[in-house]
Order: sequence, then structure tokens, then C-alpha cells
Amino acid sequence: MIRLYRQTPEGIERTTQVDAAEQNLDTVFWIDLLTPEPAEIKFVERLCGLEMPTYDEMREIEATSRLYTEDGARFMTTTVLSRVDTESPSLSEITFVLMGFKIITIRHSDSYSFRVFSHQLLRQKQISRDQVFTGLLETIVDRQADVLERFGAELDRLSKNIFRRDEPEIKTSKRVPVSSALRLTLQDLGRVGDLLTRQRDCLVNLLRLLTYASNEEALDDTNSTLYIKLRPLSRDVTSLSEYATFLSSNVNFMLDAVLGLINIEQNEIVKIFTVAAVVFMPPTLIASIYGMNFTHMPGLENEYGYYISLVVMLVSIILPLVYFRSKRLL
Repeated sequence: MIRLYRQTPEGIERTTQVDAAEQNLDTVFWIDLLTPEPAEIKFVERLCGLEMPTYDEMREIEATSRLYTEDGARFMTTTVLSRVDTESPSLSEITFVLMGFKIITIRHSDSYSFRVFSHQLLRQKQISRDQVFTGLLETIVDRQADVLERFGAELDRLSKNIFRRDEPEIKTSKRVPVSSALRLTLQDLGRVGDLLTRQRDCLVNLLRLLTYASNEEALDDTNSTLYIKLRPLSRDVTSLSEYATFLSSNVNFMLDAVLGLINIEQNEIVKIFTVAAVVFMPPTLIASIYGMNFTHMPGLENEYGYYISLVVMLVSIILPLVYFRSKRLL
């Protein structure tokens, strides 16, 4: 899909009619390509006289493939974390092309930041290429900050679940087993840690784009002042990257804590079986002795021998239990 933004006497106009835009090319300042088809890519290439990067080229990780200048236009690609509100977040690439007084954006997923900025743009009367570029980047940075705040709130919730004190149980309530709760917490921590890793990668790519856009402004002839406009954004992205690093270290700390609690839970289970084995060892020994098939054994002819053996086995169970209880092992 192609969205064309034109400057008209009445204000900003958005259209998808490429024929009308081709006739009034001088008024078009922003060409937005969303999951473009090959025919749409060729139309923009013919319209602007540039070769647009393909989807595979946008996904390349080399800096020279993401940030370069060609035919007087600057091509800058970054990644953003999209669909965070869904069960399947993913990384999506966005390419910005600055050519003269126009900006071209190429993306293969519907970004929340673009929707917000486009609504704000249509309410304005006049805007320039640099204002569109910086406005898009500001909206993207704000969105990334909101995502990090969401991750921070999620980690606070998980931290409270991990380190909370056990409250007295209510008989009518069903308590979730500790092992099940820790397993769910471990899964949530892994998910947040994975998303934080992706988010840090996005912030690094975004910072590279901002640095390149600021340092290469002398290459175009539009008297651009991007360096001054992008400096605050660079500081914001740097601070967000530091915050993401802090959250990642917090995730590692909580992962170690959860694994430690799981080990303690497993040790408690092993201790119960160990105590049970020790408690039932004496009565098992007594039963084994009197279960031997010898002809002459003391007490076999005793009328009350069976009941006496039961009492002895019961006493041999109670004495270890009392001992373990006194040592607070149970």
C-alpha cells in the first residue's frame, strides 16, 4: 500500500491515488510504503529515480547495508519491536529515505507509532521533511519508552510474587502449589528477558541511525538542521538503553532467585522422603526379623506376640518422629 502526503493550501492531505500524486509531485513531501508490492516499489523508483532496498536487504545486519548514501539520498534502516500487546511480538524493519525535500518510508508491518504520527500530521497546516523525520523518530522513541515502562511494571509484579512472605493459609481458599507458581514465574521472566534483549537491539540500531543522520547532514542541499533536532533524541535513546540494561540485570537477578527457590523446594521434598525412610526403617527391621522362616524363634509361640510386635513397631516409629520434631527437622 502507498500513502502519499501532500501539502495543499487547505493543509495536509493524505491520498492513495498515485496518478494524482504523479501529476503534483512537487507537493508530495512524504511517501509511505506499507508492505509494498513489486509494482508499487517500481512506481516509487520511477517517480524518484532511486533504487529502493528490498525486504532481504532491509534485514541485513551490516552497518553499510543499513546506513548508506546513494545518488544523493540517504538510506537509513532501523528495527523496532512491534505487536508488543499481542502474544507474538516481533522485530520489524523500517527504512527512511531522505531525498531532497521528500522523505520515503518503507515498512513491512503496521506500526503503532506511524498511526499516531499520521493522525497528528493531518491536523497540521504545514510541515517540512525534517519535521516529518524527527516527528516519526520522536513517536518511535516515545513508544519504545512506553514498552520499557511496561516491562519494568511487569518485573515489579514478578518481583513481588517471588519475594513475598507466605501469608497464613485460609482453609476455604485453594493455594497454588509453590513449584507450579515458580514454574510460571520462570516462564514469565524468560519471556520478559527475551523481549528486553530484542528491545536493546532496537535501541542500539536506533542510536546508530540518529548518529548517522546527524553526521551526514552536509551531504544534502536542503540546509537541514537535523543535528540540532536529533541531539535530544540521541540523549533519550541513550538513557533508554541504560534503563534496558538495568532491567536486563534485574531479570538475571530474579532468574537466579527463582532457581534458588526451586532448589530449596526440591530439597524440602527430598528431606521429607529421607525422614520417612529413617522413620520406617526400625519397624521394617522388626517385621523382617519376625518374618524369617526359622523353626525355633523366641516369641513365636507367644499368644500376644503379634500385638507386642505391633506395639514395638509403633514405638519405633514415634521415637524418631519425636527426635526429628525436637531438632526442628519436620
